[in-house]
Amino acid sequence: MQESMKMGNLEAFVGGPFDAETEKLNLILMPFFFNDQDALMRVAHSDIGEAIRKDGEKNNLKILAFGNGGSRQITNNVREIKTPADMKGLKIRTPNMQSIIECMKALGANPVTIPYADLYMALKTGVVDGQENPLANIGDMKFYEVQKYMTYIDYQFHPEVLCMNLKFFNNLPADLQQIVQDGAWIFIDTVNEIRTEMDKDYYKMIEDTGVKIYKPTAAEKKQFMEACEPVYSYFIDKGVFTQAELDEVRRVAQGN
Repeated sequence: MQESMKMGNLEAFVGGPFDAETEKLNLILMPFFFNDQDALMRVAHSDIGEAIRKDGEKNNLKILAFGNGGSRQITNNVREIKTPADMKGLKIRTPNMQSIIECMKALGANPVTIPYADLYMALKTGVVDGQENPLANIGDMKFYEVQKYMTYIDYQFHPEVLCMNLKFFNNLPADLQQIVQDGAWIFIDTVNEIRTEMDKDYYKMIEDTGVKIYKPTAAEKKQFMEACEPVYSYFIDKGVFTQAELDEVRRVAQGN
């Protein structure tokens, strides 16, 4: 669908993969940059957020808006995860997404790429010890049935990206371009509201099934943040984004 949109066979598309839209979206995927949805949206509406969206034009895309596509939590069957030391040696399933793989490696886990559809059985049979996903995925796929522990940590926020074929957008009259652009942010605001309410429901569902949920303290979360610093360097060294861009996202996210 994404390729069809780039070719103009579809006018618009919601979702990833993010690198195919713009590698700059990896700035949103950096671990522990967002304390909550509001921090993400400060970046989305900022100058650096606009620059990220603008970068999609080199791929024939008009990135109209992005919002909260889900913050990610870590589950496993071995032990409670309170600090990075508890991650050491755990086999954690990851999607084939470099930002997640690098995070798991930095935290001392062994990332294992397994197709999403096969993950439930992999957890049940012990092929992997755990996984990381938003609450909605953990709930919908019933991973809570085959996991004992969940660390509620919001270590990554993934963007919900609304894109349009650039040529199609540019060929719209100016007044309709504005309507489409305004409508995109209305869509994102609505998605954010739904996500917030949905997460509350899924959290309670997971808790009620007996999964032991742990929320790291501020001091413990700081240990995770420090352990993940090599992830930032990995992407800077690859030329995906600059240190200045990284610092700007962090500054805006923190409300400075």
